[in-house]
Amino acid sequence: MPSHRVVGRYELHQPIASGGMATVHLGRLRGQAGFSRIVAIKRLHTSFGETPALVATLLDEARLCSRIQHPNVVPTLDMVAEDDELLLVLDYVHGETLARLLGGADEPLPLAVVNAVMSGALHGLHAAHEATGETGEALGIVHRDVSPQNIMVGRDGLARVLDFGVAKARGRMQTTREGQVKGKLAYMSPEQ
Repeated sequence: MPSHRVVGRYELHQPIASGGMATVHLGRLRGQAGFSRIVAIKRLHTSFGETPALVATLLDEARLCSRIQHPNVVPTLDMVAEDDELLLVLDYVHGETLARLLGGADEPLPLAVVNAVMSGALHGLHAAHEATGETGEALGIVHRDVSPQNIMVGRDGLARVLDFGVAKARGRMQTTREGQVKGKLAYMSPEQ
């Protein structure tokens, strides 16, 4: 029995991260003539897969992220629908979240590392703010969940922003109700 599940051109392997709405699996893209590439595959938790609003949120995330082209944002590569399940395929970043780096450190990270990570994250967020739609209109993307859990630091030293699932943007299919709070309380801006 294989240790992975095959969905279209993708193999889903073990989970590598889990959040409130979804689990991210290590995956592999299988292409022609033996081509292969490691990817990350985000899938909604089973209990959320039949909730139209959450499915729309995942579709929105894929659509928005596909418009952000920047080295400091984890690229969205594909969206796969199979057996009433949506899978969001992302570039796999060899590295750790900033939360894991901070949690595993016996002493504070060197100032040069902190500056590089924060600078990279800010460049990624700026790219999201500046992203445009196919006809050039500003999308006005605001991440709304910037936290150490949503910043990957690759072995290459680059910081990358990920998880735009609760992002706010013009033309988004799902909108936030008045008074509804999005993101992690400890990292929210005061005006929220």
